[in-house]
Amino acid sequence: MKDIFDECRFGDLTLKSRIVRTGLWESQKEMGNLSPEIFLRYERLAKNHVGLIVTELISMYAHDRFSDYSHSINNPKFIKEFRYLTEITHENDVPILAQLGFVNCNVNGKQNVDVNDLTIEDIRQIQSDHIVAAKKISFAGFNGIQIAMGNSYYLSKVIDSKENRRHDDYGGNTFKRLKMVLEIIKVIKDTTGLHVNCRLNAQDDVLEIAELLEKYGADSLQITKLSSPQHFRKDSGDKNILFDITDEIARRVNIPVILGGGLSDMNSINDLINTTDIEFVSMQRPFVFNPTFLSEWKNGSEVESLCRTCNNCYWKKTSTCHIIAEEE
Repeated sequence: MKDIFDECRFGDLTLKSRIVRTGLWESQKEMGNLSPEIFLRYERLAKNHVGLIVTELISMYAHDRFSDYSHSINNPKFIKEFRYLTEITHENDVPILAQLGFVNCNVNGKQNVDVNDLTIEDIRQIQSDHIVAAKKISFAGFNGIQIAMGNSYYLSKVIDSKENRRHDDYGGNTFKRLKMVLEIIKVIKDTTGLHVNCRLNAQDDVLEIAELLEKYGADSLQITKLSSPQHFRKDSGDKNILFDITDEIARRVNIPVILGGGLSDMNSINDLINTTDIEFVSMQRPFVFNPTFLSEWKNGSEVESLCRTCNNCYWKKTSTCHIIAEEE
C-alpha cells in the first residue's frame, strides 16, 4: 500500500512525502524583497512533512498582471535572498522548485503582445529571458524550475489551438505550438542541472502535449485547469475533472505527474494514490491556512485540512489567511 508519507523518488529528486505545496502569489514582501515572515513560512513548510515545495509566482516581466503580488526574477537581490531561502528548505531535506511565469508579454519595447503578433525576434527574446532566468534560479540553489504554461499564463495561450492561429513554425499542429517551450526546455537541460517541471492545463490535446514534453526533456508535469482555484473542487456531479485525465496522463508517460489541487483530506488522497496511477498531489490554500497541518495528519490528530476554501487568499491576492485574522 502506498501512503502519503512514503519516502519516494520524484524523477531525480527524493521526497519525504507525496504532497507538493504549490505557491500562488506573495503579499509579505518588504519593498520588493523577502521579509522575515516569508523565510519563516518556508521553514515551517519544510519542517512539517511536505515532500516538494513550489514557490509563489516569480514574474518574468515588469508591469505584468500580477507583478504587484509576485516576486521578480529581475530583482537585484534575487539570487542572494533566494539562496538563503533554498538553504532553509535543503537543511530540512526538502527540494524546492521556482515557479516562473508571466501573463502579459512585454518584450522588445512592446506591451501586451498577442501570441499571433509575436515576431521571431520576440520569440527568441522570450526564450532568451527564460534561459537567463533559469541560470539565476540555478545560482540561487533551487533544485528545479516550474514553467507556468497552464491556467491563464501566457505560454498556455501559445500552446492552445484556440489562441494560437499562427501559420509559421510556431503555430499549427500540437508540436509546432509547443515548439517554443520545447526549445526552452532543451537549452535549460543542456546548460543547467535543474529539474524541469511543466504546469499545464487539462486541455483537449493534453495527452499529446504531455508525451511531447517528456520526449523533449521535461522531468515532471503538474496538471491544472484554466479556471481559477475557486472552482477546483466543484465540477459536474461533484467530481473533480482533473482526476481522470491526470490518471490517464500518468499512465501514458514515464515521468512523475502531479494532480494539481482538489483534495485536502488524508483518506481521499491515500485512496487516490492506491487506486490510480497518480502518485503526487499538490495543495495551496490548506498551506495558507496552516503550513504545519501535515504534521497533524502524520501524528493522527487531524485527517482533513480545516481550510474553509473561502478563496479570500486568492481573490485578495495575499499569502495569509483572512479567516484566521478575523477570528483573532
